[in-house]
Amino acid sequence: MAAASGTEPRFYRPPYGVLSSGALAAARAQRLTPVLWTCWGREWAAGATPGSVYATLSADLAPGATVLLHDSDCTSPAGASTAALGALPRLLEDCAERGLRVGPLADHGLVS
Repeated sequence: MAAASGTEPRFYRPPYGVLSSGALAAARAQRLTPVLWTCWGREWAAGATPGSVYATLSADLAPGATVLLHDSDCTSPAGASTAALGALPRLLEDCAERGLRVGPLADHGLVS
């Protein structure tokens, strides 16, 4: 896996948030720490816009939050990734106004 990104992955986000025993065993075998999210943009819903994604995210945004957004339209309606990316500037401004620090998942103190 490191050949593609230049670094070994440390975390595993199960598709749809389903933590089955098989998925957990596979993650453990690969020394990956399973993680879920505390708020998501639901950009995959038909008709999602940057405004709707931002509104959904900001309702549950809190210190220590893990935000889930998707960067692909491969299994979502066309434009889903554009809605997610379009929400980011406003989301980042909101975080700054609330005094929330934005960073990578590794900054959450999780160990794998």
